[in-house]
Amino acid sequence: MKIRSRKFEGRCAKHKGYNPAVDGRGGIRGACARCTLLCDIWESSLKLNQLIRTFDPHHDDTRRRPEVKSAAAPDPRQMSLIIE
Repeated sequence: MKIRSRKFEGRCAKHKGYNPAVDGRGGIRGACARCTLLCDIWESSLKLNQLIRTFDPHHDDTRRRPEVKSAAAPDPRQMSLIIE
């Protein structure tokens, strides 16, 4: 299952300095609908991360997955176009 493959960079057009991670709900000015949505998105992402870690406590999303290398070695009878 692929869930966290999307990167989201959103800002309110009126309140460009609002950051839900820093300001929280208290930083929303005038009950701005877009700032409220940004805060909802931020809180949902925190809840998602908490649920993933509850499901798999050993999950480490900072570690890169090892690259899958081709199991088949090149045929030694094949001529190389690049002279080494």
